[in-house]
Amino acid sequence: MILLARYLLKELLGPLVVWVAFMFLLLFVMQFLVGTEVLLGSAVTLSDVGRLILYLTPHFLVKALPIAFLMAILLGLGRLSEDRELTALQALGISPVQLLLGPVAIGLVLGGLMALLAFTAQPWGLTSVKALVNEVIKKNVAGDVKSGVFYEDLSDLTLYAEHVSRQGGEWTHVLLHDDREPSSPLLVLAQRGRVNMRGSDDALRLVLEEGEVHRANRSTTDYSLLRFEQGEVSVGLGSSMNRKGNRFRSQKEEMSPGELMQAAEEAGKSGGDPRPFWMAIHMRVSNAVAPFSFALLGTPLAIGRKQGGRAWGYLLTLGGYVLFYVLSRVFETLGNQQKLPMLLAAQLPNLLFITVGVVAMWRVSRSGTVR
Repeated sequence: MILLARYLLKELLGPLVVWVAFMFLLLFVMQFLVGTEVLLGSAVTLSDVGRLILYLTPHFLVKALPIAFLMAILLGLGRLSEDRELTALQALGISPVQLLLGPVAIGLVLGGLMALLAFTAQPWGLTSVKALVNEVIKKNVAGDVKSGVFYEDLSDLTLYAEHVSRQGGEWTHVLLHDDREPSSPLLVLAQRGRVNMRGSDDALRLVLEEGEVHRANRSTTDYSLLRFEQGEVSVGLGSSMNRKGNRFRSQKEEMSPGELMQAAEEAGKSGGDPRPFWMAIHMRVSNAVAPFSFALLGTPLAIGRKQGGRAWGYLLTLGGYVLFYVLSRVFETLGNQQKLPMLLAAQLPNLLFITVGVVAMWRVSRSGTVR
């Protein structure tokens, strides 16, 4: 039995590593394309890209491990089936149920790893990504403003500097037109200006010195003039600059379990709905259980398929993962709407896949592995 387990682990771990690497690369390319304007800015360095990959790695692993594990089971055990090795094992008295040992063991390890990542490294990484993207956007703005050229990449803002220092950090004779309130636009003229790189919040802050603010009301004849020694114009990165790719995460994924529970408690005290925060915790546990349910379902699909059915097997595997994802979202919505208990809503996709896997294994055991 130990020899069989080692052999199965060898057959599964190789494809698993390959599929995880492939899915990781695919997910990174997709996110990279979303944030191209940010990540290909003039101020982005290789260090920034390296930090981005590091911060996104836990999130990508949580997304990639389940589907990669399913594909590894199909490829590893499917090869044994196609080469008639499963038939030989059955002739030696090894039942299909015993072949579950390797996939289930790997599934439990992957589930533990996913739980660890989802509750610790993933929130840390996504929070760090948010800070990194904001930092890169600020550096890009500071570097992209050129002498004598109107800069219009900020939503509803137009920036002009007569002279920009070589390092791109200081502007001289600055003009800023703020049209975020169309009824009363602002015109700011300043002797000097720069980007405040020290801010850590979700805002781009433009520091202007020795200038004046002109405000006109388009609906009336009112006109205001204000002179200042130093002031800041704040631009929200989450809204005004959302089109520049600052969309690498959802808010709940950034939060640790403690923060989710605190948010649920605060929502309950303020009359809000705490269920989405509790549901987020249950969904992380559900995702960690997914490799185990995939092991129970994927093994009979791999060893029970017909010869030459590899393409059909891949299609079935991908379809199964899509179905699992869709069911997870549907049941999560039902849990948030109080139509199902939260624990049941989160684990119902796993329970369904486990049930189908047990039935499929029972049928394979009765009919044997020969096809």
